[in-house]
Amino acid sequence: MECMKMLLLILLLFWPCLYAAKLTTQANVDDLTNFEERLTIMEQEVYRRLNTTERVLGQYLTGRNNTNLAGLDVHTLRAGILDAQLKPVIFSAYKQSSESGISTKVTIRFEGTYINLGNHYHTENGIFIAPVSGVYMFHWTIVSGSSDFTTQLMVDGTSRASAYVPYPGGIDSSSAMAIIEVNKDDHVWIQIYGSSEYVYGGSNSFGNYQSTFSGILLQTS
Repeated sequence: MECMKMLLLILLLFWPCLYAAKLTTQANVDDLTNFEERLTIMEQEVYRRLNTTERVLGQYLTGRNNTNLAGLDVHTLRAGILDAQLKPVIFSAYKQSSESGISTKVTIRFEGTYINLGNHYHTENGIFIAPVSGVYMFHWTIVSGSSDFTTQLMVDGTSRASAYVPYPGGIDSSSAMAIIEVNKDDHVWIQIYGSSEYVYGGSNSFGNYQSTFSGILLQTS
């Protein structure tokens, strides 16, 4: 019901502007003597304005430049699918407990989440699955104390960014951030490039070391 009210409101706002528009490439209808020709031109003008209205409303409702209202149906609007497409995609996960013996190409699993809008990050395997194509920002922090190694931001098996975790003789951490394009249904995770490494985890209470992994959709494509 809210979508339909919005649709009617937008129609009331846009239609006067479209109705007031004048064609500059067609002959003046009043100068034509043939009734059928005048009717044909008026019909073409109505279709042109309706197409413009459908395009403007489709782009307004979905936020996508290539969407036409004619391609959407009332059931889609009522089901809230458009609203779901416009919802933000955000997750922030953390490692609940420390883990040892992690080696090269092993995914770091962050078992807890502070926020996970849409549930696109999966705590059972540490993988984020992109719900839409777009530009995403990812950030991760790894706390360790075993030896120096690197971590990699992986997208469908390809390393897109990396970070060096130093070992100065005690516990240390490393953070990195990357803004990249990701396709719909791509799998994104953090993995280690090293041998038998130790990654700290724990609750968010004072005194615990936390390794984290976060992501946010900045813009759809």
